[in-house]
Amino acid sequence: MNIRLVASRLMVIAAVSVAIFTEHLWAENGVGERALASAGFLCLLAGCIGRIWCAVHIAGRKNNTLVTEGPFSIMRNPLYFFTSIAMVGAGLSFDSLTLAALFAVVFFMTHWRTILLEETNLRAIFGTAFDAYQAAVPRFFPNPRLYKPATTITISAPAFMRAMTEAALIPLAFLGGQGVVALHQAGVLPTLIKLY
Repeated sequence: MNIRLVASRLMVIAAVSVAIFTEHLWAENGVGERALASAGFLCLLAGCIGRIWCAVHIAGRKNNTLVTEGPFSIMRNPLYFFTSIAMVGAGLSFDSLTLAALFAVVFFMTHWRTILLEETNLRAIFGTAFDAYQAAVPRFFPNPRLYKPATTITISAPAFMRAMTEAALIPLAFLGGQGVVALHQAGVLPTLIKLY
């Protein structure tokens, strides 16, 4: 297995482990707790929908075609962008701003190097076409004014179904986070750290 994948998984496991033994400082069933839970769910939903939107445009075409339409017209790495939103949403699902920030840091520590390596790979495959794309489209943060819809989309059904399955699992992080919150409130899980 790839060392990057092992390191990524270990960092995510560590972050989740911290989250399991962390309780938020917001008032139980208060406005802060509800707002964070709602924001977490919305971020997870946005990450899920965004990844499906990306899969429609790139499933089965990655490294074969330089995709520059749809979400790839407004940023070069939309799959990673939507994954980062989902990671923040996962942290917010524990009703914690601190855990949301921790999950965001874990995302950047585990994915930023991959983003750079993939761009190097795309440059090697597509040459000047990728250079022109790189010059026109931001790497990570979207610029909606650049949006260009695809006129025709051809996808690999197995690759798309795999992407759909992965995306469909994203909202389950909300249930996990809220389950941990409920277990803390019921006194079932021990609390080692209290954070906002």
